Amino acid sequence: MLETLKKDWVFAGFKRPKDVFKPEYKHALLLLVMLGYIGLFFLSEYAAKDSYHLVYCELDDRIPFNEFFIIPYMIWFPFWVLMLLYTMCFEVPTFKRMMKFFVITYTIAVLTFFIWPSGHDLRPTSFPRENICTDLVRFIYGADKARSIFPSEHVIGAFAVVFAAADSKRFSGRLSMLYHWFIAIMITLSVVYTKQHSVLDILGAAPVCLLGYMIAFYPESRRRRLEKRGDQAEESLKKA
Repeated sequence: MLETLKKDWVFAGFKRPKDVFKPEYKHALLLLVMLGYIGLFFLSEYAAKDSYHLVYCELDDRIPFNEFFIIPYMIWFPFWVLMLLYTMCFEVPTFKRMMKFFVITYTIAVLTFFIWPSGHDLRPTSFPRENICTDLVRFIYGADKARSIFPSEHVIGAFAVVFAAADSKRFSGRLSMLYHWFIAIMITLSVVYTKQHSVLDILGAAPVCLLGYMIAFYPESRRRRLEKRGDQAEESLKKA
């Protein structure tokens, strides 16, 4: 495992900061795009603090608040950041496809936040229990004002990791994919159980994720399937 990682390490010849502009390393500059999206998100959230469209459906009231879902909610950030850093350092083609997915989906999300500011008032005024998880919820509530919520960037980011894992040569195995799907689903559930999002925000993220997948990941996935079928057909002819 360590030997194959060492072999795949992209930055073996990286010596000086200016080397990032060399063709073999300049893909790392794409990370600046993510910093730009983070800045635009907070700007849109600030712009929507006083005037926004209320996102709500009856199902939101049927989903109880559960502070323990703050754990998968907070896993979201390292979940996609670690996959982004791994692919940047070891699987550049997958990194580029993941960044393409983010550019498509987050551009749609940010434009939506500015054109159609959104927010909700679903947060509980008191908690049923007091524990470390409710303390974390209070922290998140203080840092995030529940604005710029439709479509959910948490959902988009979680499934970016699923699609990247499926595209990766190291994480596309069955057990690995079960793990990534489980985490992504838990993150998706967490946004409504912590009352950070409406169910509608998840529904809004679904077509955005699908569009991003079809443009960024599907062509390579289809190429691999056709190539595999061709190899299987050739093998069958040899056996015949």
